[in-house]
Amino acid sequence: MNVLISSAGRRGALLQLVRNAIAPTGGKVFAVDMQEWSAACRLADGWIRVPRCTQPDFADSVFDYCDRNEIRLIIPTIDPELLIYAKHRSWFASHGIKVAVSGFDTVHISSDKLATYRFLRNSGLPTVETLVGEAATSSMPLEYPVIVKPRFGNSSANVYVAEDRTSLDFYLDRTPQPIVQQLAKGDEYTVNFFVGREGVCLAAVPHWRAETRGGEVSKCVTVKHRELMDLATELSAKLPDAWGPMCFQAFVDKANEVRIIEINSRFGGGYPIAHRAGADFISWLVNDARGRPLPKPSDQWIEGVVMTRWETAVFTTAEDVGLCA
Repeated sequence: MNVLISSAGRRGALLQLVRNAIAPTGGKVFAVDMQEWSAACRLADGWIRVPRCTQPDFADSVFDYCDRNEIRLIIPTIDPELLIYAKHRSWFASHGIKVAVSGFDTVHISSDKLATYRFLRNSGLPTVETLVGEAATSSMPLEYPVIVKPRFGNSSANVYVAEDRTSLDFYLDRTPQPIVQQLAKGDEYTVNFFVGREGVCLAAVPHWRAETRGGEVSKCVTVKHRELMDLATELSAKLPDAWGPMCFQAFVDKANEVRIIEINSRFGGGYPIAHRAGADFISWLVNDARGRPLPKPSDQWIEGVVMTRWETAVFTTAEDVGLCA
């Protein structure tokens, strides 16, 4: 079975894990991206440049490529494309192509940070107080420092710490559709989890984010933190139409109180550590696309796995990236 990595970008590690899962049975890994410079695309068995995911012909371009290459599973990787794939999930499925994405309602909740906050509060799940930017300027019930971020942002872009009212006003002016959150204290964790049919969490693997660079984890270790694992089970059941690989970020303070700050309806950038620890989400997706049953819920993965990342290089030609006429 052939698999497509969508918006492959720099997700070379994820692409290699997919290849390891399908190559023994003759499967190939393909990729699409809007940029000619994608490193992961050069690692694929084939790739093309597609329109930006917000363009009306994005879904058709991806479908045509899948149809030509007998691709039966699409793995989205970035937040902006998730709503597009969620809208077209049934259409792809009607042509025999599974998309590893939750339903539209869950993707909407995770894509909109204000909607995430409201969902968590309404579901009785722990989070941090969040205000629309305008509300923070009229009355400020939060204690400084606070976080200013875009309501629809991703990759930690345009995220600022405001220490006082002067810096708050400054960051609000330069942030698109800003929200303001109480600064969460403690250690930061990501929990990679997989949601099966009927909202059942099949596995939840927390890792402590020892170091991050550009919004992605660079050093981390798996930890069997029971509260975080239980929260993944609750999220799986309470999100309206969750399915497949997901992750959430949370802070745990010295009193062991947890605060969820973000939910993602996709593979997290740190997923490889969960895979290494024994939670093979990729094989589960492949098996589901083949019509095979998913495993039963389990926490039989390895605690204490450490991942530390380093940069590597992929080489091509100037012509390949469009620098030559």
